Amino acid sequence: MVDIETNTDTEPALGTATIVYETPSEDVEHVTVDNDRIAYFQDHWLFAYGTDDDGNDVVRRVPKESVHYVERSVEEIEETFESGLEKAKGKLEELRD
Repeated sequence: MVDIETNTDTEPALGTATIVYETPSEDVEHVTVDNDRIAYFQDHWLFAYGTDDDGNDVVRRVPKESVHYVERSVEEIEETFESGLEKAKGKLEELRD
């Protein structure tokens, strides 16, 4: 297994995410990034994998079929759920008015 920790400047409330996936050469990589540097979109996990020579982010797209698992900090998930609930409550209140 290859362990890669990107340059994280994690704030305690933000937390990190770890993604474990199989590469095309059938190696397993284990990458840790800040939670705001990983997303799921169009059946792929996308995450910042480093930077190029010009300082631009390099984003890796991994198809969901290659991913063994993704772990994210509990605090981040709790905040996400709370944020979603607050948004839903706000929309309901707007509709009632």
